[in-house]
Amino acid sequence: MSVPSLRRISIWVVLKWAIALAVAGIALFPIWWMINVVFALPGEPVSLNPRLWPTSIPAGMEKIGLILTETDYLRAYTVSVLYAVLTIAGVLLIGSLGAFEFALFEFPGRNLLFGIVMLSLMVPTAVTIIPTYLLTSQLGWVNTMRGLVIPGVASAFGLFMLVQFMRAIPKEMIEAARLDGASHTQIYWHVALPLCRNALVTLAILTFMQTWGNYMWPLIIGTKPEMYTVGQVVGMFNSPLSHQTVDMVMTANLLAAIPPLLFFLIFQRKIVEGIATSGTKG
Repeated sequence: MSVPSLRRISIWVVLKWAIALAVAGIALFPIWWMINVVFALPGEPVSLNPRLWPTSIPAGMEKIGLILTETDYLRAYTVSVLYAVLTIAGVLLIGSLGAFEFALFEFPGRNLLFGIVMLSLMVPTAVTIIPTYLLTSQLGWVNTMRGLVIPGVASAFGLFMLVQFMRAIPKEMIEAARLDGASHTQIYWHVALPLCRNALVTLAILTFMQTWGNYMWPLIIGTKPEMYTVGQVVGMFNSPLSHQTVDMVMTANLLAAIPPLLFFLIFQRKIVEGIATSGTKG
């Protein structure tokens, strides 16, 4: 290989790495700055004395302990975790059942029904939120976990994603299981679900991240403090009328950001692989 071509390749590689590092720095700097504000002495003017490293770990731990003990943050964490877990269970159950039928079996109106479900992806959430609230209110589910969870368990995106995976299941496997005497439910449970394990894990992770960051629906349906989620509590800290210091506001935001950050860092490879595979299957 000639020297000019090596020079072109090296310049291109350096440019790609420079762009990647710049994007990563822009994305991570706000989080790192938040950590610096939290782990600093109370009242220390970070904006007037910029720095790139924490200055007081004990002060930060004291702020975290104060948030967890003197506010309703732990209760909000419990509500948010329960909300996320129940929503994930509902999305996986309903999505996998629907995808099993749409992907592997023929029935009248299948394409029409699937098309209607896909059209719902184009409808903005703001259009459906008022009818959803009115129906939930008529059922008496306001300020209840049912009202918080049930409207979000039917996910059109989850159905679409699982359909793409299940379409790749060979029909011969379904016929072989049926010849072995397996019932419809047994085929779903023992054949389809194990083969879609990666898709289910990916959908669970994406659902958790979306549910944890959901602010609008919990704000509408949960008006009592005992039903507040982490997003609502953080919103109260960020309110101009909260009269909280900047370091305490940053501490509340840091605690809210930890679970989705950990989930993404641990499962980022599965998220990318799952989305990429869902786009190539079928």
